[in-house]
Amino acid sequence: MQRRDFVKLGSMLAAVAAPDGVFAENSRLKDPRKASQAVDFLHDGLNLSPKDYAGLLMKLADEGKIKPDFYSNGGVVEELENKFAQLLGKESSVFMPTGTLANHIAIRKLSGNNHRVIVQEQSHIYNDTGDSSQILSGLNLIPLGTNAVEFSLEDVERVIAKTKLGRVEAQIGAIAIETPVRRQQDRMVHYESLKKITDYAKTNGIKTHLDGARLFKQAVHTDVEPKKYGELFDTVFTSMWKCFNASSGAVLAGDKAFTEKLFHERRMFGGGLPAAWVFAAVALHYADGFIDDYKMAWSNSEKLFKELAKNERIQFGIIENGSHFVNLQLNQANPDKFREGLAKRSIEIAKSGDHGFMLKVNPSINRVPVQELTRLFLEALKEA
Repeated sequence: MQRRDFVKLGSMLAAVAAPDGVFAENSRLKDPRKASQAVDFLHDGLNLSPKDYAGLLMKLADEGKIKPDFYSNGGVVEELENKFAQLLGKESSVFMPTGTLANHIAIRKLSGNNHRVIVQEQSHIYNDTGDSSQILSGLNLIPLGTNAVEFSLEDVERVIAKTKLGRVEAQIGAIAIETPVRRQQDRMVHYESLKKITDYAKTNGIKTHLDGARLFKQAVHTDVEPKKYGELFDTVFTSMWKCFNASSGAVLAGDKAFTEKLFHERRMFGGGLPAAWVFAAVALHYADGFIDDYKMAWSNSEKLFKELAKNERIQFGIIENGSHFVNLQLNQANPDKFREGLAKRSIEIAKSGDHGFMLKVNPSINRVPVQELTRLFLEALKEA
């Protein structure tokens, strides 16, 4: 892939408007930051601007690091698949355009003729896919752990016992577990819980799938490598855009028997993109560095929050069994003005809720020294 092949694409991307306030240089600042210098507490990764994304693609092309794929097969897509199979402790992996499709195909294929699939009641699969598993693949999702991060082995055993009592023979085909759990402020399922359930599933001939969209963040907080999580399950998915800064994409990993010819099912669902290098090249670029970058980000955030907590108008709370979310509450300050003050200084946070601000830590915090960030936060507090 040569630079000239997508200079036009780069120009188009650079012209696309970024989300309001996230990347735009602010003329009210004495020293407004560019997108590559902005800090946000909103995303899992860097959330590259169109201009930065296009610039990175051009750089990778100039360095000869983008080999075109053909309908999402071969080229840099295959390199990405090999890399993440290794990182996730699996024999093989397949690129998917979205995590929704990766999860769907995983449980569809794993369950086979046994259409009952156990999932968390709070999971993405159960809540955020419009019943696609039921409608498109005839699966019967059984939700466990209402309003909870995880369900127990005892919950699984009760479902299986009840299933055996039915007058029509039916069996559990697969168990899918999401961790961290987005609907529970990205709280994590304990490794010991995962091991208990997957060990039980193996003993009873039940396949297992891990929805690890943000697994690489969890690995930092638990000091358990992603591949160690992956080895527990028959299949595992992780997102390419949440942590690895691609504009879309996912990887679904398993053994070779599972992934062989899986591209046919991908295409059957409309997921065989004619060219996926624009996603794969960027994700591959960040693949090996994310964990170290995030470790540094979390360390810097701890230093930042410690300094800010010295001010009596700011309080912080850590989420129990959480990953990258931190709660910030203000005393005697206007939350909207505080947020606006930070935005003027190229620092983005979500709107305040009933329990204050929820800050999501990501590697963008590494762009600005902690001392400087502290000063900017305190300046915004004075304006609030």
